[in-house]
Amino acid sequence: MPDEKALVKEKLLEWEGLLNAYVLPEWDAFPALPLYMDQVIYLMNQYLSLLPKEGEEKLVTPAMINNYVKLKIIPPPVKKRYGRVHLAFLVMVCVLKQSVNTSEIRKALPLGLAEQEVQALYGGFTQVFCQEKAAFIHTVRAAAEPIFQKDGLPVTRLIFQAATSANLSRLLAQQVLGLYPLPENKKEE
Repeated sequence: MPDEKALVKEKLLEWEGLLNAYVLPEWDAFPALPLYMDQVIYLMNQYLSLLPKEGEEKLVTPAMINNYVKLKIIPPPVKKRYGRVHLAFLVMVCVLKQSVNTSEIRKALPLGLAEQEVQALYGGFTQVFCQEKAAFIHTVRAAAEPIFQKDGLPVTRLIFQAATSANLSRLLAQQVLGLYPLPENKKEE
């Protein structure tokens, strides 16, 4: 169906533009002053605007943050305030939870790190995100090219490729994380 392919091509190019423009916040972009919960919610929903959400539901809610603290996935607030360490953990958790569950995330993100260690961990995370985003855009473009040729492959092939790739990537992450026990967190503040 030529119209279907033209529409898909248009949407893929639009989506590629959104992906190219999207970046996770750098450490220094986080506010230096501690924030209250409502300020954190506002920022997180801005920072993570590319991630999928259900209808009008927010990407991050106070209940989610409280659960992450209770499950020891992020450090507890200090006097009901959240700093850069909390924001970095929240960004990483929200991105990771798109593919792996919270107990698996806990294995990858140890609590009790010094602020400089969290800054380095977050810097590595954003670097990997940026590299994988670029590789993903390249892969999608290469996979889509044969579909848009005159007598190219059906659009469903791209759907099959994307779904299979997502499933295999999630499986890889789960298998590697399965090799590690839950961490004994460093001193908790």
